[in-house]
Amino acid sequence: MEQSAIRVCGDDAGRDLLEFLSSRLINESKTRLRRLVASGQIRINGNAVSTAAKVSGGDCVSLPPDVDIGPPPAAPFALNVLYEDDDHVVIDKAPGHPVVARGRGEEPCLYDALVGLLNRGAPAGGPYVRPHMVHRLDRETSGVLLVAKNERASRGLSLQFQHHLVGKTYVAVVEGVLPRAEVTAEIPLRRSASHGLRMTTDERSGKRAVTRVVLKRAFGHFSLLEVEPRTGRQHQIRVHLAALGYPLVVDVAYGRRNRLMGAEFNEIVQALKVRPDRPLLDRCPLHAQKIVYRHPSSGCRMEVSAPIPADMQEFLRLLEELDPGEASP
Repeated sequence: MEQSAIRVCGDDAGRDLLEFLSSRLINESKTRLRRLVASGQIRINGNAVSTAAKVSGGDCVSLPPDVDIGPPPAAPFALNVLYEDDDHVVIDKAPGHPVVARGRGEEPCLYDALVGLLNRGAPAGGPYVRPHMVHRLDRETSGVLLVAKNERASRGLSLQFQHHLVGKTYVAVVEGVLPRAEVTAEIPLRRSASHGLRMTTDERSGKRAVTRVVLKRAFGHFSLLEVEPRTGRQHQIRVHLAALGYPLVVDVAYGRRNRLMGAEFNEIVQALKVRPDRPLLDRCPLHAQKIVYRHPSSGCRMEVSAPIPADMQEFLRLLEELDPGEASP
């Protein structure tokens, strides 16, 4: 296989080499591009350069033959866009898709769909838009997800998350009825020693984690909650709700089941309400409903919301009908 090369046009003059490559080689990871530059396999005008090098107009950037110079693939699934401009996009994430893949060859992830979405109509050879994931949602969590479209917007939005300047509101359906209208969980968290992908509470060595929980609707044996994480620990809402004694109705990692069937629902409400073999809920009923932040360029206040998805709405309708309990507080 022969080496390929990219010619730098005037509009790209002065850019960091890695930034330039990232915008042209959308199918290659930034980590691999950095490694190829550092090892001398990517060169400028035939010369090995450092990863801090900048490009000039007319430069010839040579690439090893196994670098993928092709266009981005089509999005593997559709995305619901809530807001988009030149700096960022806000989508309504559907449940069931991981935000990023853990390794090559795994199922399509949200990042793949974003690459296809953000480069619809892009010219052959780029420049292409590479999504910048400034925060994440768990695979089964639905709702508002904020994604930067360039390095500057990524830095600005990431700083807002780092300094707890982003307001996030979730809705959750849990088992049990909160005895109070509002509670704040301040329970430190750390990564589990026995389950590396999970978190656990630890008052002594855990990191600070704060979650505000508001009771929105008390059913007979379940609750609809509004949840505001004041810190951003992994799985924070799920762990805190379980620690309070009110786990999500379905949560294989921190709850009591990985699926709610009619037979178990009947046991919980102590009555024959639904057909025993009827599936009622098969994912964590946790939805990122609203996000409030400052626009990365203008600084204007932004507020974007996503409606509660159909599966959670259907379960809430079932609770209203078959386990109504008392009126909302």
